[in-house]
Amino acid sequence: MRKRIGIILCSILVLCALAACKKPSEDDGLKPTATPVLVTQTPMPTGEDIPLTVAPSKTTELPIYTLSGDLTELTAVTALITESEEITEQVVAEAVMEALADSMIYVKVNRVTRKNDIIVVDFDASAPPVSQVGSSIEGLILDAFGQSILDNISDCRGIGFTADGGVYSSGHFEFGENDIYMRR
Repeated sequence: MRKRIGIILCSILVLCALAACKKPSEDDGLKPTATPVLVTQTPMPTGEDIPLTVAPSKTTELPIYTLSGDLTELTAVTALITESEEITEQVVAEAVMEALADSMIYVKVNRVTRKNDIIVVDFDASAPPVSQVGSSIEGLILDAFGQSILDNISDCRGIGFTADGGVYSSGHFEFGENDIYMRR
């Protein structure tokens, strides 16, 4: 009887082993290919093989003024502009706005115009320097624009300020449309 049980158990084990080694079917997703496919890899280019197509643009320095870190005085800084860019009153005003933004003062300039040898900067009345700042910071912002433009635009003889195309009136300062804030 023991022999018979041993033969039955061995038979069951052999059948289980054979059942586990079944031939793959098409349902298994494995399909034999008739022709082997050759897979090739392209080598990665080295630093010497890669052509540089983008050349860094050349810059020129533009001396301007902004507020010091503690917002108590004017500080001279250097802005970088592309060498091909002509230095105009608009370019200078944009550089001053960017420098002030570094001090978390977001000035909005509507336009910069020229009336003969006087340059007029027109500010958005809802933003600094016209609103949202005290008189000392307002004065420093106006000085930063005025001094930066006078230093960089040689044929400028004076700077004026307006707000929204009209009179500049902030509660601290008031200028008519033809008033000069700073002269050379």
